[in-house]
Amino acid sequence: MSNRKYAIRNIIMVEMTAIMCLALLSQQISSISMAQPQPQPQPQIQTGNKFPLSVNMPLSEGYVDGKIHYFLATDSSDNKIANSITNSTGFKVNFAPTLAMVPISTREQGYDFLNGVKGGGSFGFQIPVASAVPGQKSYSPLVQLNLVRWDPSAKPVVLTSAGEIIDAQKNAQLTIINTSIVINSPVVK
Repeated sequence: MSNRKYAIRNIIMVEMTAIMCLALLSQQISSISMAQPQPQPQPQIQTGNKFPLSVNMPLSEGYVDGKIHYFLATDSSDNKIANSITNSTGFKVNFAPTLAMVPISTREQGYDFLNGVKGGGSFGFQIPVASAVPGQKSYSPLVQLNLVRWDPSAKPVVLTSAGEIIDAQKNAQLTIINTSIVINSPVVK
């Protein structure tokens, strides 16, 4: 056999050996990968907190049983109310019409004033009143909106509980206007 043929044969043998080694190595790597799954890199959001992500959401003040509590509105069964809350807080409140289908027995009652004592409420009057907080039997994060209108002959005062509002209605000082609007607005503090 000539030197040239011998050299070509050796090159072919070396290439075939290299291909077989690569094939075996590839199989070994695959079996290692399958036997020991490698962790996938997780996206990290740096916020400076111990939690990976945080969102700022505005809270609204309201009275319950004479004390101020804080509420977070996220959804409303009425699109106009959802847009109004979105515009006043700068936080997107979702239109969720199916909230109006929630049974009345599972709703908390909320009262918002259309007139009376000036303040930080939705209509420029006193802050709203809710009927319960977490831990009380009648608490629900789903609040049925009731509008309160003082009678022109009454002397408006700040009311801080559902009981005071109902008593003022019994005394003909104000009118409670029930709506079918439901807002998902849990007490958060």
